[in-house]
Amino acid sequence: MEGCGVETIREYMRTAALAAAGAVTVCFLGCGSAEKAVAVPGPGAAERAQMDFRREVALSHFIAGSVHEVKGEYAEAALEYQEALRADTNHAMFFALAKCYSALNKPALAIDAAREAVRMAPRKVEYRRLLADISASAYDLDGAATQYEEIIAQDSSNVEAWYNLARVYQVRKPLKALETYEHFTARFGPEWDVLLQTADLCNKLGHPGRAAAALRQMVDIDPGNRELRRTLAQTEIRAGNLDAALEVYGNLRDLDPANLGYQAEIAGVWLLKKDYTHAAELFDPILKKDTVSVDVKVHIGEIYYGEMEKDSSLIPVTQGIFEKIRDANPKDWRPYWFLGGIASSRKDDSLAVKSFRRVTELASWNADGWVFLSSVYLTKNDFQHSVGILEAAKKAVPDDFRVNFFLGVAYSRVGRNPDAALVLEKARQISPRDTEAIAQLALVYDSMKRTDDSDSLYEEAIRINPDFSLALNNYAYSLAERGLQLERALSMARKALEQAPDNPSYLDTMGWIYFRLGRYRDAESYVKKAINKGEVSAVVHEHMGDIYFRLNDTDRALEHWNAALKLDENNTLLRDKITRRSL
Repeated sequence: MEGCGVETIREYMRTAALAAAGAVTVCFLGCGSAEKAVAVPGPGAAERAQMDFRREVALSHFIAGSVHEVKGEYAEAALEYQEALRADTNHAMFFALAKCYSALNKPALAIDAAREAVRMAPRKVEYRRLLADISASAYDLDGAATQYEEIIAQDSSNVEAWYNLARVYQVRKPLKALETYEHFTARFGPEWDVLLQTADLCNKLGHPGRAAAALRQMVDIDPGNRELRRTLAQTEIRAGNLDAALEVYGNLRDLDPANLGYQAEIAGVWLLKKDYTHAAELFDPILKKDTVSVDVKVHIGEIYYGEMEKDSSLIPVTQGIFEKIRDANPKDWRPYWFLGGIASSRKDDSLAVKSFRRVTELASWNADGWVFLSSVYLTKNDFQHSVGILEAAKKAVPDDFRVNFFLGVAYSRVGRNPDAALVLEKARQISPRDTEAIAQLALVYDSMKRTDDSDSLYEEAIRINPDFSLALNNYAYSLAERGLQLERALSMARKALEQAPDNPSYLDTMGWIYFRLGRYRDAESYVKKAINKGEVSAVVHEHMGDIYFRLNDTDRALEHWNAALKLDENNTLLRDKITRRSL
């Protein structure tokens, strides 16, 4: 923080002198004739003396304040400036006071003082600049932007204002920031930092072509920067400018012919161009060299793996690459990871399990290995196997959200709801706003008859995401089971079904709410749709049986109750229904 300084004192004295001169002028105009003296009266001698005295007092406090400010004694300076303002109001004093309040970390007071300075002297650029700086530091970004915009309106050649305006926009209005940076470059020419910010924004906003244009100008400024050229080549690839990328890589290879990294990336471009023969001609010599690091070889495999997901014909080649890397480096977890991914894509569960399990053995710290190993069993509804894997994972990576979440799901599916609640609470601590975890924990608490806790969690999930269909459906079903808020439950179920109209569970929920409302024909319609979608749970068939019983069709009710019993043989309540042929 700079002190008030001689210039600010001069500014005050200059404005004070102008005010005094204005008063004298008024007096002279009033002294020409009797009529004029009456029409435009000036202050009398006593009034002028009083005004002069007040200015002297103000100047005395103002100078004292500036001395304190230079010494860094901002509290004392602020008190002196306040006394000066009591004697004489002047924009220079407000400006000085704003600087002191800012140094004292009192942004609200600093902003008020700076605004007053700007109001009194709107053409003073340094006043607006100070107000903008204080506003930005107080996170009033719109206020800061307004001041920079005003500075530019007064002087469109103010380079600093343009740059600062873009930086302020960048936090909350990235598109406007990008437009401002590009305007800056068009108006004032290329500058390194502006181009760097432009490229970064373009990448974040998904405009790799515009990012590449900025990077090209940076290369013109610093043509010897090889890493910059490499970044340009990679950006050209993301923009789909593959020939441009090859040209940049060609220049890099000319500068460093022995660099195998460049050769690998050039081969990757040919792979993207689907010229697999040309790509292999460049990759193969690298893969065969014993002196080439495993990192480079894994990177080559990654390039193939990325393209394999778009072109399945590359699966055998990609698998072969990682098998060679694995055989040469049996203690490196990375080839096993990719081989597991390839096996999963080919639905080869046995190889996927073998590969991912090896990842967990070689890199137990890698949560991905545990998650993907468990996912092989989760997708097959083999929750007992999943529990064993995820319990081991929790010991290795206790603070990974996915491990805790999936373990909670697995516990709940094998009937270990208290254990499920514990790990799902842990998942919520790790990621408090994850609606999947909130909804899953709500479902567990509902199963444990902790309905107050369950309801609270469902309400929280819906507050975070009002369109979260899973929470809407499950909450609606829970309310229907308890016969509560049935009209609201119907509205939530309908909203969930709009997002997933073919979901059998959502169709069953709608039907069950209609059942609770006594609208049995509507209930029949929805539950029948659920059953017609394919495999459904025992609960859905039991619902259908209950509906037909209410429709006085006992034979069809028994048909569905028996179908439900085949799926849930230990359900004694259902067996009793069948025995007594009634609800």
